[in-house]
Amino acid sequence: MREIEGIDRVVEILRPHMAEIEERFNTENQRFITLIQHPHDIIGRLLKCHLIIEHYLERFLSAHFGLENIEDAKLNFFNKAMLLPTSSSSAAFVRPGILKLNSIRNKASHNLAREPSFEDLGPICDVLEIARPAASFSSPIEAIEAFTTVACTWLIVPPKEHQQLFADAFAEVRVTAG
Repeated sequence: MREIEGIDRVVEILRPHMAEIEERFNTENQRFITLIQHPHDIIGRLLKCHLIIEHYLERFLSAHFGLENIEDAKLNFFNKAMLLPTSSSSAAFVRPGILKLNSIRNKASHNLAREPSFEDLGPICDVLEIARPAASFSSPIEAIEAFTTVACTWLIVPPKEHQQLFADAFAEVRVTAG
């Protein structure tokens, strides 16, 4: 007995239309080949930055809220980023850039041929202008990678002996965007 019963009938019905079906297949196959052959370096680097920031984001939120297993909450990246403080915290400084990175990653994941431009970066560039004022970037992905380093640094929770120092230093920081 065959694993797929009735396939002979399918072949019989389709046989007169095979040239037409094959032409359509070849057209779709070309679209697939174009997508699969698109260089993946930039999207890979973008996804890597997103995952690294998510790791530090989870560490920050766990410490900030006193949660042992934030992963159990099943929050997506956007929800985690929205939990970041908007004031009185070092994390507030990078929050808009983190939200922008998530938006860029989402756009790239829905359009594989789209690569980020400098115009897309917005708050990522704002953070870099302050944190890395002497740096220049030849591509948007280089700026995103530099932002990733800055964001992760600012998401590190200071040791207990420095927490009040950081709280006092960031007491007046407010973020309006994002």
